[in-house]
Amino acid sequence: MLDDLTELKGKRIAAGTVGTGSRVVTENVLGISGVNSENSMLLPLTGQAAVNALIDGRADAAIIGLESDSPLIQSSLRESRIRLLSVTEALTRFFPSLVRLVLPQGAIDFERKIPASDIVLYASTNAVLVRNDLHPAHISLLAQALFETHDKPGLFQRTGEFPTQIDPEFPMSQSAVDFYKNGPSFLLRYLPFWVVPHVQRLLAVLLAGGAIAYPIFSFAPKLYQWFLQDRMRKLYRRLRLIEEALQKELTAAQVASLQVDLENVSRAARILPKRNSDLFFPLRRHIDLTRTELATRLIGIRSQTANVT
Repeated sequence: MLDDLTELKGKRIAAGTVGTGSRVVTENVLGISGVNSENSMLLPLTGQAAVNALIDGRADAAIIGLESDSPLIQSSLRESRIRLLSVTEALTRFFPSLVRLVLPQGAIDFERKIPASDIVLYASTNAVLVRNDLHPAHISLLAQALFETHDKPGLFQRTGEFPTQIDPEFPMSQSAVDFYKNGPSFLLRYLPFWVVPHVQRLLAVLLAGGAIAYPIFSFAPKLYQWFLQDRMRKLYRRLRLIEEALQKELTAAQVASLQVDLENVSRAARILPKRNSDLFFPLRRHIDLTRTELATRLIGIRSQTANVT
């Protein structure tokens, strides 16, 4: 009976196929326990072949990496000639990629109490690696597939515990982090995947267009107001010139010319929009006052001319 990994020295161990990830993990775990190919026999067996070697006596131990609900694992744990070896928790301190698992007493067969006591195991998590240039939409789809496949409860995990956002070796894609945190995007919930990229492009164009159009439309009223005020300034300037001319000695012909200029200013003022009445009526009052003054001035000049005659 073996109770510790260090007792595997000199034994025949089904360590997995050479070159595979599970073989690398096995060699690392055995290596820290002082077990290697120089002092022990590491057999390139895995799966059913490793279990058969244990039963037939061709192997003393086997390290197998399969899911807990695998038929091979379930049948092997019910085999009286096979016993689980409990390992120390310190392994996860040396290898952060490994996780500590506890197989409770009776978890495999409660009636027969298999296992007979709590067993500490180690396991490695699977990491899905993608290129940096993979489109975020594909990453979201991949994350959704992983979630739908692995979020169910099992012997060693609760509902939603996997996939996990924590990886000790590789940074996680931001698209995957967003998916696990917030779920699928609004568009993916209600639209087919092939439609989503087109809708996203359309939204991007509309957003860019809105970003350009908003300043233009917000500036347009200010520009219009500036043109209107500039027009008003020009009309007041012409009106002021007429009023300044009235301060001088004028002939009847000059006054008549000023009246023509004033009527031109009056016609120009009439095109002001009704919504700008606050500007129109003050100008209109000034025009009427000037018109009255011109008429009075013209009558005075004509009276003086008649008297002289």
